[in-house]
Amino acid sequence: MNYAKWALFIFLTFLIQTQLSIFHRPLSLSIVLVYFFSLRSLPRSHKADVYFGSRSEIKSMVFGAFVGLLEDILSGSIIGPNFFSKGLTGFLTIVVFTEVVFKWTPLLGVITIVVFTMLDGVLVAGSRIIFTSINISILDALQTILIQTVVNIPFGIILKPSKFRLTD
Repeated sequence: MNYAKWALFIFLTFLIQTQLSIFHRPLSLSIVLVYFFSLRSLPRSHKADVYFGSRSEIKSMVFGAFVGLLEDILSGSIIGPNFFSKGLTGFLTIVVFTEVVFKWTPLLGVITIVVFTMLDGVLVAGSRIIFTSINISILDALQTILIQTVVNIPFGIILKPSKFRLTD
């Protein structure tokens, strides 16, 4: 059931992402999906000084890389930029919100989703500029990243980590 739920989320994310645009700029909802999965995978303990990170880091990184690989395949461009950026997002979300670095708050959720969306856009556009002969206007890429970032801001507030799951 859990795999079916996440497969449905992936399908709906790509469907919405390909059908909607703002100011003729594509959305970046796949980064929100990876962020959401990673928040749900956060290891929790009643003790803030206990860290159980390795399994959830790998799970979130693999999920992000899988979503990125699907996005690379669907985009028809080179395989790798989205694979790398989404995998990195899955890994960093766990590292940032393990309560060793930061405890999740709505403000930190907004800041994190903004940074991840901008990092995703820069990595994907930069990789395509460097490794292909695609001619991308830097100004257009920055405008697209800005619009994607603004669209993703509400998700930083709305999406929260799950409740405590591990016991002492």
